[in-house]
Amino acid sequence: MSLDKDAADAAETDAGATPRELSNTERREAAKRKLQERLDAEAQARKKRKIIISAVSAAVVVAIVGTATYFIVDKIQTDRFNAAHKDCTYTDLSNELRTVPVKPPQGVDPSQYALYDSYQKQTNEAVRLGQKNLRSSPKPDDKQLNSGTVAAVFTTNQGAIPVTLDRKSAPCNTGAMISLIDNGFYNNTPCHRMTGSEALKVLQCGDPTGTGQSGPGWASPDELPTDLQPPANNPYGGQQGGPVVYPRGTIAIANSNNEQQGTSNTGSSQFFFVIADSQLAPNYTVVGKVDEAGLAVLDKIYKGGIIPGPTGQAEDGRPKLPVTIENASTD
Repeated sequence: MSLDKDAADAAETDAGATPRELSNTERREAAKRKLQERLDAEAQARKKRKIIISAVSAAVVVAIVGTATYFIVDKIQTDRFNAAHKDCTYTDLSNELRTVPVKPPQGVDPSQYALYDSYQKQTNEAVRLGQKNLRSSPKPDDKQLNSGTVAAVFTTNQGAIPVTLDRKSAPCNTGAMISLIDNGFYNNTPCHRMTGSEALKVLQCGDPTGTGQSGPGWASPDELPTDLQPPANNPYGGQQGGPVVYPRGTIAIANSNNEQQGTSNTGSSQFFFVIADSQLAPNYTVVGKVDEAGLAVLDKIYKGGIIPGPTGQAEDGRPKLPVTIENASTD
């Protein structure tokens, strides 16, 4: 059995013999092997470094792309959200009920003292009874959808009044009404006023105290209509400030705006149903319309007549058929 050269040398060494001196050729071969081993090791190291660098680079690219994509998507979503919503500012509004002084103020004609006395007593009695029914509701979100409709129902003791609320013309006020409905603000509240003049026939609701003075503790910004038409017999000839027609079935927000005093943005929870085409200045925000079935209920209430109010006007007071919104809900 033969041994290779290295094995033979090792055998001689193990046996105690003196190792044979390597020849020049053998030294060169050994040096070549070591050089090749070192070159192979360096090549492997370079390959590993390339793999690591490639992996890190890929991770960095993915991170950069991911971050960029996040911000791009976020901006697109933000732009879409902003385009679909309107910024709304809801301001605090006092909910304190006001009594009428016993003594008539200066300027009241003495011939009107009896009427003033009746007005004072009726108003103050309504305030006394209404105090216990004061309530509040959270402010709506400060961004409201600026399109779309919502079906709602005001269920009253005289029948259900289904309505369609439309965000397009008045996003802030429509959103406010939806918020009030969803928070139960209108439940068990009276419709405290009805008018029946030739030019104005409306049923007003939305004040829990029934005094016409209260709301949820905040007010919505004005979003006044711009598309209502003047009446055919408009005495203003279409001039700005003249009356417009609020069509039958319109739902509009009541307010206490006063142009002379610079008061605006006072619309809140109170609203009115238009029973028949009515003429008003375009100062009341439109939020929707009554469905056909609800118009029949309004007609019944109107035919019941009006109890003259504190001012003594036969065409303005409480409906003879008492109207209570027992429940309001949205689909």
